[in-house]
Amino acid sequence: MDFSDIAKEIKDSNEEILIVADSDLDGKMALSLMKIILEKLNKKYMEYFRITGENNLDLIRILDGIIFNKKTINTIIFLDTPMDDKYLISFSKRHEKIKIIYLDHHKRRVPEDLPNNLIYFDVRALFNLEICTTSISYRIGKILFGDEFSKYSLLASIGSIGDFMLENDKELLKDLLKNYKGFYNGKYFYIPYIIYFYLFLIAHPYEISKNIDKALNIEEFIKEFDLKKLKNRAIKYYEGLKSAKKIYESEKLLVFKAKKSSVISTILSSFYPEKIIVVLSLREKLFGRLFKGKYKKYSISLRNQSGKYDLGILMREFAKVYRISGGGHPKAAGGLIYEKDIENLIKFLEEKANGKN
Repeated sequence: MDFSDIAKEIKDSNEEILIVADSDLDGKMALSLMKIILEKLNKKYMEYFRITGENNLDLIRILDGIIFNKKTINTIIFLDTPMDDKYLISFSKRHEKIKIIYLDHHKRRVPEDLPNNLIYFDVRALFNLEICTTSISYRIGKILFGDEFSKYSLLASIGSIGDFMLENDKELLKDLLKNYKGFYNGKYFYIPYIIYFYLFLIAHPYEISKNIDKALNIEEFIKEFDLKKLKNRAIKYYEGLKSAKKIYESEKLLVFKAKKSSVISTILSSFYPEKIIVVLSLREKLFGRLFKGKYKKYSISLRNQSGKYDLGILMREFAKVYRISGGGHPKAAGGLIYEKDIENLIKFLEEKANGKN
């Protein structure tokens, strides 16, 4: 199966289509491009963005509820939603009459004995291709609509940068340079791009997807946003940075606790590119009901820009031993961890960074 096969599957999909995506930049932009594709195909659809911290079982319960209440869902497209294979396969078997298209870039292998209704297209598992899910949506759009779709390369680049993967997508870079020389000169991004990018970073996923048809017309696009809400979200990024407290530092590792994790780890990794950056954010509000009276739980965000480590592999290895959720990409990974295991995580990363098995 290749990109052309997937494009055909989407083109031939029966309505109504449910698009499910993560709420990070890659998820935002992958869903937005898929929405453009489905509208061009005149397909009816609805969308759901995964909430930060939502685990596999939470997501499955929500999707079961949507399917039960709508009763018109014939196709589900998962985008940048790394569900464990056992849950994905079980979910697909329970909804055998629904075609499920799983588009992702997190997995290392394709599982055996897939249900007939599950189309499993993870570009890393299939082709060892290190591109983001937004790039998958973009390539599908180009296959279906030709070079005319390359005008959306500006939007695709945002999702790709969000996952540190723009440099891996030569086709996207070529289209971006061809169509948007005022933003990108083949080596550097200009100030207008940075301002445009930041809007997508801080805007709510549903606000973006709702108005994505206006996104290439900036003066119309900006009218659709509540500037006070944008301002408040922007402030939260800086409040998160201000809240960061260093709890551990060594030659190869920096560990912080903060109100938010992923944005802070990304920024810090730019200042300390050789170090593994770990940011821990307490998920007490999200998990308090489930873990009341037990150990506190933290979200983990790992970043490193040196290329010396595969953080996704390291996080999955640690998660498997300590029975937590975790995984990701070579330069960016994450998961959830109990407070009692934080010291073990630091010890584990130190050993790996120093070449110990």
